[in-house]
Amino acid sequence: MNNDITKADLDAANNLYAMIDRYDKTESRRILDQSVKLSPFLAKIQNTPIYEYNENEWSRLKSQIEIVLEKIVSIYGVGIAKATKILHLKRPELFPVLDSYVIQFLTGRKVSSSKRDIRLALQSLDSSRELIQSQINEFIQVQNSLIDLPIRLTIVRLFDILCWSTFKWDIQRKTTAPRGKATKSLIDYKKI
Repeated sequence: MNNDITKADLDAANNLYAMIDRYDKTESRRILDQSVKLSPFLAKIQNTPIYEYNENEWSRLKSQIEIVLEKIVSIYGVGIAKATKILHLKRPELFPVLDSYVIQFLTGRKVSSSKRDIRLALQSLDSSRELIQSQINEFIQVQNSLIDLPIRLTIVRLFDILCWSTFKWDIQRKTTAPRGKATKSLIDYKKI
C-alpha cells in the first residue's frame, strides 16, 4: 500500500473536483512537499473497509485519522474536502469524499475553515460507518449491480455519492451537474 501522496494522486483528486491549483498554482507543490511528513502517519491507517471496524477498533483508528486530517488541513489551501478526496484515493475502502454537501447532509452543519471541520469530518465518518453497517447488504447489492462501470466504486464512494446527490438534488433542489441536469431525484425514484 502506497503512503506517499504523488502528482498522480493530485491529478486523480482533481478528477473528483478537488480543484487543487485552480486558484493557487503553488498548492500542489505545498501538498507534495509535505508528503514525506504525512507518509508515516498514513502508514498507520490500513485500507480496511469502514464498515468492518467494531467500536473499539474504530475508536483507536479515529485518533490516527484525526492526526492525518490535522496534518493535511494544516497545509495552506487544503480543507476537509480536498483532504478526503486525496485520502479516498489512498484508502478507498475507508474514506468517503466529505465535501460540504456530504458533511452538511450527515451532520446538519455547514463546513467552515476552522478546526471545527475536523470534528465535523470525524462525526461524518462515524455516521458513514454506522449507516453503511446498518445497510451493508443493500450497499453490496448496489455495488454488484454496477460492475460494468469503468472504475469500481467502493462502498464508501457509493455512500458519499448518495449523500451528495440527496443533499444537492432532493434537499436543496439543485439538479444541475457537471455533465447535465438530473431528471429524477432519489426520493422520487420509487414513485416512478
